[in-house]
Amino acid sequence: MDLGLTDRVAIVCGASQGMGRAIAAGLAGEGARLVVAARSEQGLAELAQALRAMPQAGEVVEYAVDLSTPEAAGELVRAAVQAWGRLDIVVNNTGGPPPGQPTSFTDEDWQGAFEKNFFNVVRMARAAVPVMREAGYGRIINMLALSVRQVEDNLALSSTARLAASAFAKALSDEVARHGITVNNLLPGSILTDRLQTVSRMQAEFHGQDPEQAMAARLARIPAGRFGTPQEMADLVCFLASERAGFLTALNIPVDGGQLRAMI
Repeated sequence: MDLGLTDRVAIVCGASQGMGRAIAAGLAGEGARLVVAARSEQGLAELAQALRAMPQAGEVVEYAVDLSTPEAAGELVRAAVQAWGRLDIVVNNTGGPPPGQPTSFTDEDWQGAFEKNFFNVVRMARAAVPVMREAGYGRIINMLALSVRQVEDNLALSSTARLAASAFAKALSDEVARHGITVNNLLPGSILTDRLQTVSRMQAEFHGQDPEQAMAARLARIPAGRFGTPQEMADLVCFLASERAGFLTALNIPVDGGQLRAMI
């Protein structure tokens, strides 16, 4: 299936590892031109080298930046426009804040979580939408978490900030739909990344459990009987970024092997 992504311009945040790296590779494999962003200059350099070796990949611009800072979104959009004169796709993907219980955090902890997982989404939309609106095409894809629909144990900061991002995305989708811009959220469940293993270990420590047993218990909650892969997330992002997904917007899409227990 030709997704029509050749020469489309995409920003992929948090691209140096895990799901972000897989998404960048997926879009590159479809011929998109990429601005890849993360804090790690070395990780970005390694990623860019791998992407440029792909036979169908478009051009790649590396941009080392802390995505939680107020100026990051504008810098990334300007980098895309300066390189190629356009911006078609934004993938908002950032790591989660520290684990913990709701009453254990300070105001500064809550502010940090919202900077990382909410305000970055708001600022990116504010910077990217005018460029997309002018072209009459845009795809904004937010990598959130299954905790938007089903609260994750001992992850109060992440659950709250990402739910706020989901609400913002719904409001944004109403504003921009008539301009050919879609806004969708992906809610990954247990995707086998370093982040999953870190979270599982921290949750095990909080409950006084063995980390291996905690991972086994997590696996047992997935009807599919396995963890998801970053590549599966990338495949869905590529479809949502494409011309073929133009009538899909304002969605929270679980990618979880059936883990979510909610009916609606």
